[in-house]
Amino acid sequence: MAVMRWFCLVLSLAFAFAAPGVSAQTRNSFSNPAEYDSYMAALNTRDAAKRATAMEVFIAWYPGTTLKTEAHEQSIAAWQAAGQPAKADVIAARLLQFDPDNVRALANRAYAGRTRAASGDAAALAPAVAAADRGLAVLPKWQKPLTLTDQAFARTKEQMAGVFHGTLGFAALQAKDYDQARRHYRQSVAAEPDNLQDVYQLAVAQLEGMPLDAVGFWYAARSIAIARATKNEAAATDIDRYVRSRYRVYRGSEEGWAELVARVVAGERAPPDNFAKSIPRLLTPPEAALVLIEDNDPATLSFANWALVLRHRDATAANKVAAEKVWQAILDKQMGGGTRLKIPVKVISATPDRIEAAITDESQAANTVDLVVMMARPLSPLPAVGAGISIVGMLSDYRAQPFVFLMTRAELAPESLPVAGGPCADPRPQMCTRDYRPACGLRRDGSRRTYGNACSACADADVVTQGAGACP
Repeated sequence: MAVMRWFCLVLSLAFAFAAPGVSAQTRNSFSNPAEYDSYMAALNTRDAAKRATAMEVFIAWYPGTTLKTEAHEQSIAAWQAAGQPAKADVIAARLLQFDPDNVRALANRAYAGRTRAASGDAAALAPAVAAADRGLAVLPKWQKPLTLTDQAFARTKEQMAGVFHGTLGFAALQAKDYDQARRHYRQSVAAEPDNLQDVYQLAVAQLEGMPLDAVGFWYAARSIAIARATKNEAAATDIDRYVRSRYRVYRGSEEGWAELVARVVAGERAPPDNFAKSIPRLLTPPEAALVLIEDNDPATLSFANWALVLRHRDATAANKVAAEKVWQAILDKQMGGGTRLKIPVKVISATPDRIEAAITDESQAANTVDLVVMMARPLSPLPAVGAGISIVGMLSDYRAQPFVFLMTRAELAPESLPVAGGPCADPRPQMCTRDYRPACGLRRDGSRRTYGNACSACADADVVTQGAGACP
């Protein structure tokens, strides 16, 4: 209803000075003074519906009148004022048959067609678009009525352009042509910043188009402010529900949304400079992968970050370039096969020749394999499932989806080599190698001590038994 009142106001400004023929003539100018009297009687009828009917009667009585255009225009305005837009549109269609460039009639046809289309009459949209296109084309040539000031005429033209752009924006929005919708709605909102319909639909075009324009969140908040100002709480609630869902997807939470709405409701009339940057965007994984490469030397990234970049290789052309940089960095780090990498992993499954393991925290938590290890020699004994170990080998290939590294020529890292545990046997060792594979010795007095390896532990006569790894 608020939009209808706004449009009627625009038309009233346009039609209030729509009788230049009368203003330039007197009763004595007419060969039949009754024609003049009939027109003036219709024009001065106070009731809008009766005034519209009187103008139609005048047209029927005097089909060749020099006031034919003015009479049609006044009938259109009166039917709009009477809340009868369908009847106004019928008169506009008649007027355009003999005056196809009539700006007032084109505005009425554009607006009425948009209104019917929004209510489900899809066939009404095409003629509305045609009227809007023609209206924008002829609007620059619209002659200023003698009784209208330059300032008032400029404002009326701006509002008429807003009607045309609003219709074209609506049509583009229905076609999901968000770029065109944004372009037209910016014009219509500039012409009438308090038009709830266009402000909200501009927000939708900005939030649904790709890439999303975060300024749409401000226009959404503005549409909520307009709805609340007109006591339309139902519309405000519906808008808020929709925009919150888009905001959560964009930012990752609703942080800052309530504060934005409160600020706009309090009177903020335009988006602040750099508004979009004030809402940090939650990056998608492929976008996060690109940021990693933009901000870091690929060779310095962790295994988990390497996996992130390589996993999203096929997302976009930029992600493919990023993955190529990472894989080349991995090959360079291994010096063409001369240097092996050591990777800490969680064992998911193990056979003598093959270990399936998880590198990233997410994969370890979900027991998902993202590293397949081909051993250089058979393992014995096997590492326990779920154990955290380190593996040394060559990353020779990978699969992007589902992601997995392939490691070849692999061995357990020295600290992860299995060491037999159990009671120390007599006679005790007299000499031990100096390799460091920590072992925990349980002494006769119940205390524990970490030794360099199992042999060193059992060489101590006070040690009863030993186990692999340093003492807790």
